[in-house]
Amino acid sequence: MRTKYLFYFCVGIGSIFDSQVLALLNAISEKKVFKKVYLFLGIRNETQKNEILRKQVSSEIEIIYFKSYPNYPFFNFIQRKSISKAVKSTNINFDEIIFHTRGELIAWHLSKVLNKEFYKNIIPDIRGASVEEVREFFSQNIVLKRLKIFNYKSALKTLYKFSKVSVVSKSLKDYLVSKYKIDPNNIVITPSISDINFNFDKNKRNKIRKELNLKDDDTLLVFSSGGTANWQNNNVLAIIADNEFKVLNLSNKAIHHKNIINKFVSYSEMPSYLNAADAAIIWRDESIVNKVASPVKFSEYICCGLPVISNYSVDMIKEYIIINSCGILINSIDEIDSNTLKQLKQKDKQAISEKGKVIYGIDTIANSYYQTYLSSGN
Repeated sequence: MRTKYLFYFCVGIGSIFDSQVLALLNAISEKKVFKKVYLFLGIRNETQKNEILRKQVSSEIEIIYFKSYPNYPFFNFIQRKSISKAVKSTNINFDEIIFHTRGELIAWHLSKVLNKEFYKNIIPDIRGASVEEVREFFSQNIVLKRLKIFNYKSALKTLYKFSKVSVVSKSLKDYLVSKYKIDPNNIVITPSISDINFNFDKNKRNKIRKELNLKDDDTLLVFSSGGTANWQNNNVLAIIADNEFKVLNLSNKAIHHKNIINKFVSYSEMPSYLNAADAAIIWRDESIVNKVASPVKFSEYICCGLPVISNYSVDMIKEYIIINSCGILINSIDEIDSNTLKQLKQKDKQAISEKGKVIYGIDTIANSYYQTYLSSGN
């Protein structure tokens, strides 16, 4: 594979950029399996460009910026022109490149820029049910909403062209096969990443619990969210706190309650604060968007050894908890009680962490993508 270059495309620097994009590219770069790794980063302005300079990017990765435009049909032409200009600026033959795109849109735009003979080198990395996400969770002018959905549908309908498509869950694979007639043999499942620092660590636990003024026998539940998207159901925390349980809220949406500790910490600090907890909470509403998801925080919770309390809305979480007995599934948040938490505290955190790293750890995921790169075009 050292005869190839990796071109990884991502638009914007969101809440998962460090954990899902940089962590992956840094890990792949360290393997030295490509001649060079390029990050093609779509940005809207210089502020976003300056933000990347504060990130921990391996010196082995070259960043090439391209102008990103709103996802509406009337911007498609100039978006493709922007992508084409960025790709051609490297002066690398297209047959030497693996194009890994985060999401279906860039893969679609690339298919309009490259000749058909290079489609086999494009690997769309589908992260969720984008059409339903816009339809259910975005409040926009109805006309703009329909135009955005039109673009997503157009992109999804072209996935059959590619020899490999990566998805984050089995349910998302089933969704694409059923709705967009993608060949299931061309789909590989690659869940969200947990970076190397997410593991069970008693020293981190003791340090942070002391900082938070927690007693040894205090039970602490954690809820973590890097964003404030509408599917991030923060409101259940107040219900838990009303029942006199302590909650560590690691999101930028503060909830004022005597039993809630609000902290929004950096990505590098996150493993330490997760270790302070006894169990974690993921609570999503019933929706196809949630059903097919692979929440980043679930991967990180598990790799830190945390038992997880969840409802049944995310198929991947439901199946993992049932198979590995590493948490509880409930229908109502009111079902959380002292007996339940006592049982969760007795779970072997080290064992949960070790199993989690085998499934969601950065080494596993980076190797999975590498195997997909090797098989693309076959």
